[in-house]
Order: sequence, then C-alpha cells, then structure tokens
Amino acid sequence: MTTVSPKPATAAFVFWTPPPGMTLSVGDDEHIDLPVIPIPLCAADAPADLTVTPSERLIGEGIYEYLRVHPDTDNAAIFADILRQAYPFLISDIGSQLLLLDFRPHDDVALQTKIPLLKILLLLDDTNFGLLHKLGVACFNLAVHPRHQIAATEHLKLARQWFEKARRVRPDEESNLNYLGQVCYLTGNYHQAKLYWQGAVNRLKNQQEQSQLQERLDLLAQGVVPIEPLQMQLEQLGQARQLFDSGDLAKAYEHTEKLVHQGDLLRELPHADLYYFIGLCREGGDDLAGAFEALTMACQLDDKHEQARTALQRVSPTT
Repeated sequence: MTTVSPKPATAAFVFWTPPPGMTLSVGDDEHIDLPVIPIPLCAADAPADLTVTPSERLIGEGIYEYLRVHPDTDNAAIFADILRQAYPFLISDIGSQLLLLDFRPHDDVALQTKIPLLKILLLLDDTNFGLLHKLGVACFNLAVHPRHQIAATEHLKLARQWFEKARRVRPDEESNLNYLGQVCYLTGNYHQAKLYWQGAVNRLKNQQEQSQLQERLDLLAQGVVPIEPLQMQLEQLGQARQLFDSGDLAKAYEHTEKLVHQGDLLRELPHADLYYFIGLCREGGDDLAGAFEALTMACQLDDKHEQARTALQRVSPTT
C-alpha cells in the first residue's frame, strides 16, 4: 500500500465518486470495497478530469485531510473506517500528534487542532472514556482561553456534552465529575455543580485538590456564588478584548473595570493572563497606578510571563 504524508488541514476539496466494485488494497492480496459515495480529494492534487480514478495515495490523503477539517460530516464514520482498514498508519499518526498536543493544554491553536483529531478516533471507538473526557477538557479550556472567551457559552455547552457522555461510560471517575462541576458552576447551575462536586471530592487522591474542592462546596452551602454566571462575565471580558484589539481603549477600560469591581472573575479565575489584560486596559486608559498594580499581580502569579514583565517596566514609576 502507498504511504501518505499528512498535509496541513487547509486545502480545499473536490469530490469524486468511485465506480461500483472498486477496492482498496489493505495488504498483500487483501482488499476492501470502496463505498459508492462522494469521496473528498485535496483539490490541489486531484485529477483535472474527475472521471479519472485517483491513486490510492490521493484517496487516503483526501479523506484524512477532509476529516481533519470536517470531522462531523455525514459520512465521517465511513471515512474513518476506510482510514482504519486501508491507511492504519494515518490513525497512528493521529495518536502521535495527540501525544504532542497534550503538552500544550492551554494553547488555543493546539486545542483547535486537537478537537477534530479526537473526534476522528472517537468515530472508531465511540465509548472510549479517555477520548470523550479529553474532548470535554479541550472545549472547557477553549471557553476560558483569552481569545475564545467571547464564545464561552457555546464552548461550555459542548464541554458538558462530552463530559456527560464520558460519565455514562465511567459514572464515578473523579476528574470527570470535577470538570462537570466546574462547567455547571461557570454556567450558573449551582445545584448541579454541588452534586457533581460531592461525587468527586471524596474520590480525589490529591489532598490539596480535595481540600480546595471542599472549600468550594462549603461556599456553595453558604450561598456564596457570583453576582451573575461566570460564563456571562467571561463573554463580557471577551467583548473587552475585542474592543481593545479594535483600538477602542476607553470602552475596553470601562468593561474591564466593571468586571474588576464585581470581583467574581478575579476571585474565581485568578490567572496571570487576566491581570495582564487588566493592566493593558488600565495603561490604555491612562490609569498607570492601576496598571502597575494589575501587572505586578500578573508577575506574582506567573514569574515567567514575559509580556507582563515588559509591560510592568513600561508603567513602573520612575525613581
């Protein structure tokens, strides 16, 4: 069988329908039937005349690249099965890519690359707990990522769907229950968050994580919850980022200060990137003292945050 080298998943596609009875080789003197459905081919490599049968290499390459872009297409399961039988080395390549992407859990480009790859593998094993859980985690991390917070509601909705599917496979898995609690908490479903966290807290093996989760449960029991669901505040923060990126610094400053005064995001998600952005907005709004305070906190939370360190030098009072 011909070896296929993966290409960047950016190509346009054309569709070719194989004739009845066409097969693909899967080994020495072994073949599988190719279904008579439109097969995606990378447009740049496809024959100009689509009545000409493409090579097995082009067929495998086209299916692989198409699934990387459209893992939810109607024939996705059929395409994935073709890869499994006729191009198993491409399935192995997906596994290798995912291992590398696991080292970049908060990189949004890595997350957006990871999600379709996980979906391809899930087409071949739809009750795989690990795949379902990792899809939930990837969607959750996108929801809180600075460049994707404006779509936090949609990302959290998808995260919960994947975590719920994983829970059907392993109802008592503590990490999955913990994430489900986090999703429900962020979306304002505090009663459900409490139930999931109660299911997770005694199963957590890390004592520090167990103590932190118990503290959150205690606050929930006391009725200490955000003024409005945190997903709404994340989307407001995303709007502030859009205003900042478009050059409307005054409105971006106004949006972020409102969130700072509410206090919920800073208490619940005290990330260095959040304080860094607050510092930038304050700098843009000529609030240099406030910028210095926020950027100092960003550096305290992450002493390797080079952007925050550089910005802090800009706003530091001269001596």
